[in-house]
Amino acid sequence: MFKINSFLVENNLKNDLKRYKSKLIYSFMIGSIIGSLPFIYRMKESFRVQKLIQEQRQIENQKKDKICKGSNSDYAKFLRLGFPKTATKKFNICIKEK
Repeated sequence: MFKINSFLVENNLKNDLKRYKSKLIYSFMIGSIIGSLPFIYRMKESFRVQKLIQEQRQIENQKKDKICKGSNSDYAKFLRLGFPKTATKKFNICIKEK
C-alpha cells in the first residue's frame, strides 16, 4: 500500500511540476527580486555616501589650493621672483601641511 501511495505522490508531483513550471519560475524570480531589495537599497545608500565624501574631499582640496596659491603665500612669492621649481616645491609642502 505504501509503495502505491508513494508512486501516486511522485506521479502527482511530476505532473504538477510540468503543469505549473512557468508559475514556479515566475514565483522564484519575484521572490529573488523582493529578497534582493534591501541589498540594492543599502548599496544605493552607500554609493550616495561615497559620492558625498568624494565631493567633500574635492571641496577641501580646492580650498587648500586657494590658500596655498594666495597672494601672500610662498608659492606666489617665489613664482613672482622667477623660481617656478621652488614655487612648486613650496606649493607641495603647503598642500601636505594643510
